[in-house]
Amino acid sequence: MVPTNHSRVLARVASAGFVLTGIVNTFLGPILPVLAAQWHLSDSQSGYFFATQFLGTILGVSLSSVLLPLRGFRFSIGLAYVLMAVGVRGLALPEWRSALLATLVFGLGLGLGLPATNVLISSVSPGRRASALSILNFCWGLGAVLAPFALSIAMNQNHVTTFVSLLSGLLLLVTLTLAFAKEGDQLRSYKQSAGGQQVFSNWPSVAIVGGMFFLYVAIESSVGGWIATLVERAPSGVGRTWVLAPSLFWGGLLAGRGIVPLLLKRMRERTLALASLVVATTGMCVLVLSSPWQWLTAAGLVVGFGLAAVFPITIALLSRFQEREKRIAGPMFALAGLGGTTMPWLVGAISTSFGSLHTGLIAPLLGSGLLLWLHVIGNDGDQHVDA
Repeated sequence: MVPTNHSRVLARVASAGFVLTGIVNTFLGPILPVLAAQWHLSDSQSGYFFATQFLGTILGVSLSSVLLPLRGFRFSIGLAYVLMAVGVRGLALPEWRSALLATLVFGLGLGLGLPATNVLISSVSPGRRASALSILNFCWGLGAVLAPFALSIAMNQNHVTTFVSLLSGLLLLVTLTLAFAKEGDQLRSYKQSAGGQQVFSNWPSVAIVGGMFFLYVAIESSVGGWIATLVERAPSGVGRTWVLAPSLFWGGLLAGRGIVPLLLKRMRERTLALASLVVATTGMCVLVLSSPWQWLTAAGLVVGFGLAAVFPITIALLSRFQEREKRIAGPMFALAGLGGTTMPWLVGAISTSFGSLHTGLIAPLLGSGLLLWLHVIGNDGDQHVDA
């Protein structure tokens, strides 16, 4: 399909909106300590918010697979931003259970918008897919890095509710912009590529790759979600700078992804994935064993940098399923959402049981070791998988 001007305009609007998606996807971590103090929540109760967000994401991914072929990209992505706007605004509600329901709503919007936007960009960039998707992920990473800084400014001015309202308004602005965009031929192209469901014959390979998706998002969401709380509780005085700790984690992730294309010119994908996971696991060990806030923030940066190459390489493994790649992508992203649902909640539950968030983070530390093992046995670096 040759992309039209309408297609390119829609893609640019979706890419710009992805900065806001990055904020929504990650700002629960830095804002949760504020909300937890307001509502007097335990770590276990706080963990419900992470689990609820990613549960909504899983439901949204499932909805996307049905809604996208029926109504197209513009409607699907527009609805995603409406749901995110409503859900984000709901965090300002006075009762935590109501805010928990709002978290489910913006998680649903994330699950609907993330795959739809990725498929849109891929569809309108057939000759430079990797480059276009890299730009899209950079936009997401930019939002993830900016979120804690924006929230820190709002906290210093006692305007957290204003920050939430402004973010909600910007999300609605993206929806309004999409309403005036035209879709072009993406829906027809997607329908043609989405048919013909088949059963996979090589289930061990599918299970290994699915485990990689599950564990990666489980680890990323656990560290990104809990590092602000971890630094806040550091024994040495850190003031309010703890809110910036997630920015270092996401900044490491963003910087790492910026140099991944250069590293792949010199290294095999498997070698880079294994080396990156060793770095990330080392950083996880520091998070579990250290207490000074300087070590914790530095470890967060290292973990983010180490994880940077892992997810793109994991997604690239889907190409080994050849013509079945698009049909298996949906279940893989659903497994990723499931990882993000369970692991951050598990960290909070363990922390409450043992009275130590450091102990809770042993769960993603073990997950990083298991992910390293899966890449050892399941990433051969060269051959295609006959699914």
